[in-house]
Formats: sequence, C-alpha cells, structure tokens
Amino acid sequence: MLGRQQIAGIPTALSELFKNAHDAYAKHAEVDYFRDEKLLVLRDDGLGMTRDDFEQRWLTLGTDSKVNSAAGLSPPPVDTGQKTRPILGEKGIGRLAIAVIGPQVLILTRARRNEKPQPTLTAAYIHWGMFELPGIDLDEISIPIRELDASVLPSDLTIQEMVADARKALEVMESRVDASHRERILDEMAAFSVSPQTMETYLNDPKLTGGRSGTHFYILPADPLIESDIDARDHEGKATRFEKHLIGFTNTMTVSAESAPPIITRFRDYVDESAPIERLGENVFFTKNEFGEVDHHISGRFDEFGQFLGDVAVYQTSPEAYVLNWADGDNRPTRCGPFKIDFAVIQGNSKDSLVPPEEYVRLSRKLAKHGGLYIYKDGIRVQPYGDSDYDFLDIEKRRTLSASYYYYSYRRIMGVIELDGAHNVELSEKAGREGFRENLAYRQFRAVLMNFFLQTAADFFREDGRYSDAWEVRRLDLQKNAEIRAKKAKQASTKRRILQSELAQFFQRLENRAPEISVKEAIDNLSNRVMEIVDSRRDAPSKALALMRVEKESKDVLYELQSSLSIQKPRGVGLNRALNNEWIAYQAERERLETSLFKTASTSISEVVRRAADDNDIRVDHASRFMGNVRSSAERSIEQIKSSRVKADQSLNKLFQKAKVVNANAMKTVNMAFDNLLVAAQSFVASAKAEELDVERERIVAEFSTLFSRENDRILNLQNQVVLLQRYVDGEGFDIDELTESLEEELEELRDRRSSELELAQIGLAISAVNHEFDKAVHTLRDGFRRMEGWTKANPELAGLYQSMLSSFDHLYGYLSLFTQMDIKFNREMTRITGRDVIDFVKNLFEVSLEEGQIELASSAKFDVFAWEGFTSTFYPVFVNLIDNAIYWLRDRKIANKQIVLDVDGDDILIRDNGPGISARDRENIFSLNFTRKPGGRGMGLYISRQALEKANYQLQLDPSDVGTTFRIAKTERVRRL
Repeated sequence: MLGRQQIAGIPTALSELFKNAHDAYAKHAEVDYFRDEKLLVLRDDGLGMTRDDFEQRWLTLGTDSKVNSAAGLSPPPVDTGQKTRPILGEKGIGRLAIAVIGPQVLILTRARRNEKPQPTLTAAYIHWGMFELPGIDLDEISIPIRELDASVLPSDLTIQEMVADARKALEVMESRVDASHRERILDEMAAFSVSPQTMETYLNDPKLTGGRSGTHFYILPADPLIESDIDARDHEGKATRFEKHLIGFTNTMTVSAESAPPIITRFRDYVDESAPIERLGENVFFTKNEFGEVDHHISGRFDEFGQFLGDVAVYQTSPEAYVLNWADGDNRPTRCGPFKIDFAVIQGNSKDSLVPPEEYVRLSRKLAKHGGLYIYKDGIRVQPYGDSDYDFLDIEKRRTLSASYYYYSYRRIMGVIELDGAHNVELSEKAGREGFRENLAYRQFRAVLMNFFLQTAADFFREDGRYSDAWEVRRLDLQKNAEIRAKKAKQASTKRRILQSELAQFFQRLENRAPEISVKEAIDNLSNRVMEIVDSRRDAPSKALALMRVEKESKDVLYELQSSLSIQKPRGVGLNRALNNEWIAYQAERERLETSLFKTASTSISEVVRRAADDNDIRVDHASRFMGNVRSSAERSIEQIKSSRVKADQSLNKLFQKAKVVNANAMKTVNMAFDNLLVAAQSFVASAKAEELDVERERIVAEFSTLFSRENDRILNLQNQVVLLQRYVDGEGFDIDELTESLEEELEELRDRRSSELELAQIGLAISAVNHEFDKAVHTLRDGFRRMEGWTKANPELAGLYQSMLSSFDHLYGYLSLFTQMDIKFNREMTRITGRDVIDFVKNLFEVSLEEGQIELASSAKFDVFAWEGFTSTFYPVFVNLIDNAIYWLRDRKIANKQIVLDVDGDDILIRDNGPGISARDRENIFSLNFTRKPGGRGMGLYISRQALEKANYQLQLDPSDVGTTFRIAKTERVRRL
C-alpha cells in the first residue's frame, strides 16, 4: 500500500500514531495490548474528528496534514486552551501505520470544537486487505461509517452490522477477487469481535463518553511480531527494539512547570490474567527524581555561534558558570541554530558515587538499557537519538580508547538536547524517521557537541583538568569512605554471623533441654559420689574433706556449664532488628536459667552435701566450707581478669610497636623525598632557561607538598586515635565501640523502617486497586446475571446452570463483603465494639477452616459481654490475623481437643490456643516485618497488627505460657503500669 514502505515496523507505526495524537492536541495517548486476544487498543484524549474530518482527511490517503485552505482543505483544528503545536504527521503515514499493526480496525472518534464536545461520535470499520486487492479501484471500496449518540459507545450489534456491510461490499466484487484472498478476508471479518462498551468498564481514561473527546482504535488481530519486538533482547541488560523506538517519547526527566511535556504516552501489556506490565510511561523512562539524584549535572545553551553558556555542578555542589567557545565556528552563525542541553552523569563505580549502593545498582541497570542523550524537537523525541547503539557523537568509540581520559559513556548519562522548529529549521529528519539529514547544519551540530564533550571531560573529570579539583577531592574522599565502610562491613558481617551461629546453638540446646539435663546429671553424679564417700571405710575427718572436695568439683562443673551458655556480644557492631530481638530473647532466657536453674542447682549441691554430713554424723567445718566456696568463686574471677590483662597488654605493646614503625616510615619517606627534591632542582637549574624556572618550581614543590600532606596526615590520624584512647582512659572521653554500635543500630533501624514502609505502601496500593477492580467486576457480573436471567426463561435448560452460577457468586460476594468491616476508608467512625460482635464475625469468616481443621473457636461469658470504644477497621483485622495464625498451627496438631478461646483478663483481651506455642527465640521477632516460620508466609500480620493497635493506644503482647500461645491486647497506659 501507498506509504507503508516508509514504516519500518510496529514500533515505528506506534510512534507515528503517537505523533498523530500529538497533532490532535491530546494530553495522553495510551495503548492496551491484550496478548490472549491479539487485540491492541490505542486511545487518546485529543480534539477528535467530526464525520466530515474523518471522511475528507483521515480516509484520504496520502493527504499531508500540513496542507492549508489553499490546497482545498481547511487547516486542522487547534486547541486554543493549549500552546500551539507544530504538526508532526506527514503524508498520511500515521494512518497507514494502523495497517502495519493489524488488518482490521474499529475507529471511534468524538470531536471537541470551541472547547465543547460534539453530541455525536463517528464509528467506522476498515479491513485493510480490501485496499490490497488487485484490480479494485479505491472508490469501489465501501467503508461502513456510523454517526451515533456520544452518550454511550456503540453496541456489539452495531459493530457487527458494520462488519456485515463490509462483507457485503466484498461479496459484490466476488467475481473480480481471487478466491483465496476473499476467503482470508471473510474469515478475518468473522473473527472480528470487539466490545468497546465492555472494555470501557475496566479501562480507565482516556474515554469518549461523559463529555470527553478523542480518537480510539481497536486493532484486531495485531501482528504477532509485536510480541517479539516487546520481548526479544540481544542481551539481558539491553533494551528491546520496542523500548529503543518508543521509550522517552516526550521528555519527563527534566520536566518543569514551564516545560511540561505536551503529551504523555503509555503502553500496558496484558501478558496474562494478572496486572498488566507497563512497557511505556513516566516511571519506565527516567524520572525527574532520578535525574536529580545522580552525581553531576551540566545544563545550558549553545548560542547561534556554537558557544556554550551554562552551569556545571560536580557532585551536586552549587552550579558554577561555564563558558566554552567552538573554535571551528570562525565567529560565524551556525546553520544548525541555537539549542539547549541538560544532562546528568553518574560515576562509573559505586564507591565513587554519592548515590546509595542499592539505588546505584538499580539506576545502573536502567542506564544500561536506556542511558544516552535524547534529542527532542518541539517536545517530541527525534529517533534514533537516545539509543546507546546509535553513537552519533562517537562517545563510546572514544571511550574504548581510554575510559579515564574521555570519561563519558552513554551507560552513565541521562540527558536531553532540546530543539525547536523556529530556530533549528535546517535540522530536518530523513524519511522513515532515521535521524537528521546529514547536511551542513547537522555536521555543525555534531561537531559542536563532540567538542563540548571532549572539552568538559578534560576540564572537569581528569586529574589534571582546569576545574577538576572539586571532582578529584570529592572522589578520593568517597573512595576512602567506601573502603572504610567495606572493611568495617566485612568485619561486622563476620562478627554478626558468629553471634547468630552462637545464638542458634544456644536456643537449640534450650529446645533440647540440654541445660536441665546436664544439671540433673551433675547432681545425680554428686549424689552417687557422696554415697560412695559415706559408705567408704575412711575415718570421719577424711570423709569430711572428701565431701568438701566433691562439692567444689560439682560447683566447678556447674560453673563450666554456665560458661558454655554465655555468649559475648561483639563490640562495635550494630545489630539489625531481628538479631537484636534474638539477643534480647537470649538475655531473658539466660537470666531465667540463672535464677531458676543454676542458683537452684547450686543450692541443691550444697544441700546434698549438708544432708549427707548431718545424717551420717560427719563433722564438716562449715567455716572452711564457706571460705572454700567463696575463694573458689573469687579465684575464677581473678584468673579471668588476669587473662584479660595479658591480652590487653599484648595488644597495647603491638600497637605501640606498629605506631613507632608507621611514624618512622613516614619520616623516612619525607626525608627521601626532600633529598630527591634537591637533586632534581639542582639538575634542572643547570640546564633550564630562566623563564622555565617558575613553572618547574611550582610542579616539583606541588609534588613534594602532596607527599608531605599524605604522610603528615597519617601521623596526625594516629595521634588523634591515641588521644581518644587517652581521654577514654582518663574518664573524659567515650567508648568508640559503643558509639559505633549505637550509630549502626540506628542505621539498621532506618533501613528496616524504609523497607517496611515501602512494602506496606505497595500492599496498600495493591489492596486499593483490588478493591476498585472487585467493585467493577461485581457491577459487571450483576449486569450479566440480569441479562442472563432473560435467556433462562427462553431456554429452560440453562436454568440450572444459571442458578448454580448465581449461588456461587452470591456466596463469594458475601464472603468478601465480610471484609468491609476492615476497610479503613469506610470505617473511621469510633464505634462501640462488643465481644459478641467479634466472635460472630470471626466464626462466620472462618467457618469452613474451623470445620476442616476440627478446631473449636469459643469465647468466655466475660468476653461476650465485654465492650470497648474503637475503630472496627483497627481491631477486626487483628482478631482475623491472630485466629488465622492459630488455625494454621492447630490444624495438623495431633491432639484430641483443639481450641481457640477469646477471653478477658480485667480490661485486657486474651486470645489463647493450645497449639505448639512460640519458642523463646522468636518471642520478639514474631512482631518484626517479614519474620515468619510459616511456609509461604510473608511475616506481615503481627507487625501490622501491633502497629495498628499502637496508633489506637493499645499494645499487642505475647504472654508467657506453658501450653500453646496467649496473646494479650491491653491499653497502653495499663501496659506502662504493669
């Protein structure tokens, strides 16, 4: 067909259609592609077309959109409420782009003129295969058109009538059409099934009803090549052909109130029944925030002579003015004209960058796909500029010669060059949208930019650059800090890993009751040895000494057991929330063992010896026995402090020796440099000219000063560390390790909180979307059931199926509607909540789960009459979560009577079960986000429940319990009193 050879493929076709939407003053042009149906829907909210516009302009192939009334057509309409837009479409290419996408299209268009939408919309059906039939004149082809009431989109019946009209027109030409062509077209017409009315219920704006305007295309079937364009990548980290052509259609990365993009384009890919993947849109391309967070920014304007006047901000410092002349311009105006540039650069290594490491990785991946300089003319991207494979400025070519010398890379740049039709007339595009024509204007444009990137790299991003001091100093600082962080993180990671392993072993021994077993064995062994002593033929004094000895040995065994359960928290290492919770649980359990096991065991040991002595008339010197126990305990402490002192002395001696070596080496290095400096200076003076002396003096003195500063800083840093240690010893300073722990734990807490808030925000958005879609689906299904009811009256055999489907839907709707109680948006009124309300709600909700698990859900009489004031959206989700967890852990438990009980203790609410309980190790962690022992669980319920209750001045606690699990919901004031 005429003009189709100018459209390289589907991405180019979509780009042309987006340009047509731009020409129609649309603010949004959006594509929804449904893979299963091979249906592509393109909608815009532009000025739309009247029937006359559609017939005389759109259907007239080859018509140039730029023609005026002198050529027989009035100029295209404009939106007086917007800035005048230059016409981008030409020669009808955009219209023919639809034929490239698919053979059939339903067009719906509604015009807006003088700020008012027209009362009618125009609908048309076209099969492009009709235009390809040999021997058929264009005026013989009938295109069904309808002018309809715009308050509602055309019905399925109306659309099928238009398809039938096209089919009849083809049958009239039957004798002149090849049979195979005719059958193919007829088969495609028979398969054309599009329902705009139905799609309007689940597609958001742009729409045509309700006082809106625009043009919508429903293309079916779309060419399968579109999926290949979307999915195929040459490399995992590279952009697809689809992305290269269509990403960044308008500039959203440097957008401002004064330079808002004229149109926003989006493409949603419905791969399956789940939410669509956004292939195009503001967030897929570089955002304004991403542009602002990278390291360096350069912006300004090239004037008509090719001279750059702008600002450079290195490492996000305050912008500094920068002027760069183009020497090859000979002070004559360029043919390309003035233009603007605005771009940002990220350092090539994470340790050299201000961007946080995680964000650096994400941005680097995005830059690898889409990084580059995008050229925009009148706000619309000029292809293929921005595609990193199109190296029109030889940036990557030069980088292969020396990355450090030429600095720039498309994979590290995001930026725009802005042109306009008024000042850059001679920068004109080739046919087929393949870049600018290579005329003198383009060659000058390219030369100006190549000079700019060469010179800015030399001036700002080389060690010997004229303005590179700020870059070099900050880069070295960042590298040094990164090395320190990496070293500290490695050390901390090792210490955390050891602590985690030790805690795991401790709790494993606790679960196996190893301490209790060992203590029992020690006491049993003592009892046996005491009996042997008592039954022996020794004299009484010997027996007394033997009893005192075995008492000491047994208490030594007890001490060794205590020591084996002791864990030393690493110094100078902050713990994340989960590990800190385990440490707190360890301390609590260690204290419990100390008071309830080891002290009791020590008393039992003494009691066994005392009883044996009294029962057998063995006179034990209790004063000596007392002193022996005290001495034994104190001697252990003395031995421990001796060991600590030896280690400390050894460390201090090593530090002293190393410090002396460091100081001596620094002094030696400076002295050698001084001698070399004098030799070099004398040698140079002997042969140099007088005018060369000043330059050489500055150079060699600068080299010496740099070396001196480095070595002097090394000595001063060491001195500062010694001073800090001395101040701590004198009681005037602080413990550096404690400070480090505090700062690291605060940082870990902030990281956890950021991650938690992001995840919860995403969940909230997802729930909101699900609720919205559920409401729409219910409305659609209700409408469908109403219509289906009429069919059942005419077709009695459908009645059974209808009733079954309606019953299942009502059951599902009723089940999901229970959660209305938990919807915050609709339940922000403080109400009186009773225990009876809660138990009825959860029994109804979990009826099936309780029955399948053979679990009894009960409530006490106190709970049934208990009442409190609160939001149902706060408390109901808590009960749901706690009971759902209890059901999960009870359902596979092999006990006769599985129970969940809701009860009251004073003013507190209790939720109890007789499940497996919660280990001491997990008592605090269960309230942390993402912590779970449930396979497939997400670890959010208890975290969200506790946070929600805290906002309502309640606290969710885990009570100590020998059997099962007991949760307590208590007023915050009462918790503080307790």
